[in-house]
Amino acid sequence: MLNPKEAPAMLDLLEEDSTTWHKLREAALDKRTLCFELLSNRTTTTSASFTIYRARIPGGWLVTVRPHDSVTFVPDPQHEWNGGSSD
Repeated sequence: MLNPKEAPAMLDLLEEDSTTWHKLREAALDKRTLCFELLSNRTTTTSASFTIYRARIPGGWLVTVRPHDSVTFVPDPQHEWNGGSSD
């Protein structure tokens, strides 16, 4: 972690080297991107049509259902859930 006292000097170096600045910025942005995984689903009715996605986040999963645009958090600190149901 960067010492706050070193920050001004680091910013001066980064301004001089714009390539490094852009690479660091892109890396930071990449870490803020949610990567959703498509989950396979099967329903017992033929009329249901939806798609489920999950994204791994600290402490569990962020799950969304399309086309309903609902989002929920599923606690799973160890990320043990394989994406399937338990039955």
